[in-house]
Amino acid sequence: MVGPRRRRRARLRVTLATGLLAASVMPLWAGAPAYADHDAPCNPGQIPGNERLADTHQKGNPALERMHVEQAQKIATGAGVKVAVIDSGIFEVDGLSVGGRQVVVGNGLLSGHGTIVAGLIAGSRGVAPGATVYDFKVYDSENADTSQGQKALTSAGMVAGIDAVIAAYPQERFDVVNISLAVRTPDPALAAAVKRLVALPLVVVAASGNVSETSDDDFAGTPDNDADVFPADYPGVLAVSATPPGNEDPGLYVVPNKDTDVSAPTSGAVSTNANGQVCVIDQVATSWSAAEVSGVVALLRERFPRETPKQLVARLQATTEGSGASTDPEAEVDNPYTGAGVVQAHDALTRQIKPGRQGRVDTTVAEARADAQAPPAPRPLDLFSTPRAILLWSGLVAGSLLALAFMLRPLLRR
Repeated sequence: MVGPRRRRRARLRVTLATGLLAASVMPLWAGAPAYADHDAPCNPGQIPGNERLADTHQKGNPALERMHVEQAQKIATGAGVKVAVIDSGIFEVDGLSVGGRQVVVGNGLLSGHGTIVAGLIAGSRGVAPGATVYDFKVYDSENADTSQGQKALTSAGMVAGIDAVIAAYPQERFDVVNISLAVRTPDPALAAAVKRLVALPLVVVAASGNVSETSDDDFAGTPDNDADVFPADYPGVLAVSATPPGNEDPGLYVVPNKDTDVSAPTSGAVSTNANGQVCVIDQVATSWSAAEVSGVVALLRERFPRETPKQLVARLQATTEGSGASTDPEAEVDNPYTGAGVVQAHDALTRQIKPGRQGRVDTTVAEARADAQAPPAPRPLDLFSTPRAILLWSGLVAGSLLALAFMLRPLLRR
């Protein structure tokens, strides 16, 4: 006869065996969870004529979560802010407000790069969904077929785009200009155009440079060899690098650039391909980080409409993940891969900072997060504590004397 303990052991062995069998068979027919199979990557080469496949099923947004964008959007969404996007063109997609389009260079809308950038800035799942983007198209494709009249990205194209933004500024009054583009060779014409642009009361944001896939050592640089990236390296431009997830080496993805001001994570951010497909960023790239930071600047512009561009940038740098920017505006960055550090949108909107008109920060108080233990409230200073105590004790003594006199009155009458 088999006892109850043996029967329980037998049932347990059967259950474990069944579970192991199921585990060994499941990958053959079930694969990964359904949402992972349908995560559509953002593809800069996407064109609008391509068939639209299923949207990404990703619910979270790790890049924006690290920057606390969702909390920031409870305070500002970029409403009323205008962002000029100098890129490859922006296609009409759901949830993106485009205030105007201008083909500055090119013969057709062929690349999805600009659409992804615009979606990260102001798309429905972007950083500043209330902002409006303005399209200034300056190239057709990175792999342009010149025999078909297509235009590749050049510094001359960027100059033309910048001049178009400057010409439109008196009417449109842009708040931010995003240039998620880069060239490797300095160009006096580009430097002059950027100088004209940063003289306007707006913030110019540019990508600080990715590691070249062609292994161009001069462009990739080393920690002691500052990489040349333009227009990010020109004065007055907010240069943005990209931060990999976890503790990965940023040198695998971005160049060390001593002109880097801040950085932002990109992997896991959500945007839209040129064919309208909602997609997820699977790259660590400065084009995408510059777009995200342009969105954060749009939030700051809505929250602080009277501040100068330098004040807005000062708020951004003083509230980064880590120690923030140096108080010396002439000091070199401590980290050429991250600049002042990873942008923190909610801190930038809420921390008690008083930047001067030229961007110098004199006062900053770190934000106490919801998951941190708040310090005890300070005890109010009672300026009248001593007089009040004297009055109290005087009253007690006087009352005691009156009571004693009342009790002794019969004796005194005798």
